Amino acid sequence: MSLKKFGQSDIIRNAMRAYPHNTFFIYSSSVYYDNRPIETGQFNSDILSASGGISLYEYNVDRSGSTTIDNDGNVLTGGLNPPIIPYTAGRGLNTLTYIKASPRARIITEGSHLSFEITASGPMQEVSDRIVAGDNVFTGSSYPMSASITRELMETAGARTYFGPPTRRSSVPTYRHYYGLRNSLNFYGTRSPHYFVEFSASNVGSWNKDEQDINLISVPKIFYGSRLKPGSMSLKFYITGTLVGELQDTKYNGELIQVGPEGSTGSGSVAGVAMYEEGFVLLTGSWDLTNGESYNFDSLTTGSWTRFACGANDGVSCSTSASFDISFKGHTETQVLTMYAHARRGEVNYSNNPTFLEYGQNKVFLTSSNIYIENDKQKIKNTVSSSYDGFDAPFERQVYVSRIAIYDDDKKLIGVATLSNPILKKEAQDLSFKLKLDI
Repeated sequence: MSLKKFGQSDIIRNAMRAYPHNTFFIYSSSVYYDNRPIETGQFNSDILSASGGISLYEYNVDRSGSTTIDNDGNVLTGGLNPPIIPYTAGRGLNTLTYIKASPRARIITEGSHLSFEITASGPMQEVSDRIVAGDNVFTGSSYPMSASITRELMETAGARTYFGPPTRRSSVPTYRHYYGLRNSLNFYGTRSPHYFVEFSASNVGSWNKDEQDINLISVPKIFYGSRLKPGSMSLKFYITGTLVGELQDTKYNGELIQVGPEGSTGSGSVAGVAMYEEGFVLLTGSWDLTNGESYNFDSLTTGSWTRFACGANDGVSCSTSASFDISFKGHTETQVLTMYAHARRGEVNYSNNPTFLEYGQNKVFLTSSNIYIENDKQKIKNTVSSSYDGFDAPFERQVYVSRIAIYDDDKKLIGVATLSNPILKKEAQDLSFKLKLDI
């Protein structure tokens, strides 16, 4: 092994900026991410259980939705995440062995008593000697976990819910997500007046978002990174496959302006704003996009931007005549560490592989209770190939480099780079290996 120190110009630190593109298509209360079809498996209609998004861990993929346990507590048929495992008589009343699965939390109900535990992988330990037939075990931590866009319609966004007697009535926000964004909306008012919660001007109009219906579309951070890229947002509204409205941020300031189709109702108007740093889209455009035709849009018979993306993980059954398309680019910055490991001429010419030396040689010349001497006459195996049968090519020192280890200042191993195929290094050659690490 040859131990060398990185030179001043051998380590480069930089940031790689990327703009990942994302597309969501919503139709018939189903979401499709990046035009990917829903894959069916043996036990589930959605093999990743992440329709319209990303499966965060691809955990317990395509497992049966029910669980059967024998009298000894062994699982006969595996479960994806069985919500309730009934305890039945016949397995012994004092002990109970649960599913052999990955770590998760469980709540055991015993009449009016509850007990809670977190278990490790493998067979579960005995939980309680008080469990009797009829008790249930509820599993926690729903798996698999996934991420996708969600829609929330907030009618009269600033509404409050009142409770208590008339003389001592209290109130709480009906839509907490909106109240959580009010300060940020006013902060971004320097970009465009359309962000302001309350605004009035002769050239823009007047509005109060507290009194408006707001269609809130949330995009998880895993899809875009640090922020959504300004100017990349596009929202398309289709009726029976025909485009009836499209919003774009043509000014790169977060205003979502209706740009098409030409001559459509609301063309040129601002229908909402995008909060690029937070990953939210707020739509307030209430003009009719369906020319008065009746459809089912979340308790409304005419389509508007406040009904855009209905059915996107909001529990709403939307008209099958409508479909929606959302596309945008993210903004990610990845710190990259690049290291160059050099194998100069005359260096890296020894291998720790036992096949580097000729077979059958004695490694030890002399050993006793007081002395140990290795054989310094060992011969290196000639690995130079010859083009002629029965003829050995002249000896040349060469090795095959298969991995590069990285050590810290205290010579402690902190990383190993393994080559997909060993590289031949001859003594008269100069080689440089480029190691790249995304942080």
